[in-house]
Amino acid sequence: MLSPGIKRLCLFLIFLDLFLIRMGYTDADLFADRTVSHNMFSFISLDFSTRTSFNNNPITSLFHILGLQPSGFDLSAIRVQGESNQNFKYHLRALKTNGDDNFCNHLKIDIFNRHFDRKFSGKLMDLDLNSSLSGNESEDWIFFLSLSDRDPSLKNKICEFNFDFKTYRGAPGESGGIFAQRLINNIVSSGSWQ
Repeated sequence: MLSPGIKRLCLFLIFLDLFLIRMGYTDADLFADRTVSHNMFSFISLDFSTRTSFNNNPITSLFHILGLQPSGFDLSAIRVQGESNQNFKYHLRALKTNGDDNFCNHLKIDIFNRHFDRKFSGKLMDLDLNSSLSGNESEDWIFFLSLSDRDPSLKNKICEFNFDFKTYRGAPGESGGIFAQRLINNIVSSGSWQ
């Protein structure tokens, strides 16, 4: 004879088999489907380039001044060219990357457009200029960089900085979102004087 434990196991298996055979089809998965029509996906291309004004080639550096004297100056120009069909606003500022803070703060900059209308005049490190472009048009900027102070502490100093051209949507200082940015390298060193 079978032991009572085996009898109970056999009875359990028989009842389980009957339960499973008599049980109808079940599915424990949940499924929800929603169709939303008339959706549209679009994208924009936002790009611009910085170019030389005389032959329209790409440019990565603008000023390379060695031995700047008091009352000395240099001129340079740049063309900002839209590379997409989008209208956009951009902000121009100067960012110091290396050098003497005092010397960088004594450099003056004047910026003019192609028609010689003054757009900015002041200290290089205070540069703050906003503009906008429509589609593929371009904008020309003329930079006049100078040193007027004869302070002996400015002798034999260096100032490395970037012109930072950055697009924006709402406000020039915003962060995040989609933007395009170009950095133009510059280096200015002062000479020695009496």
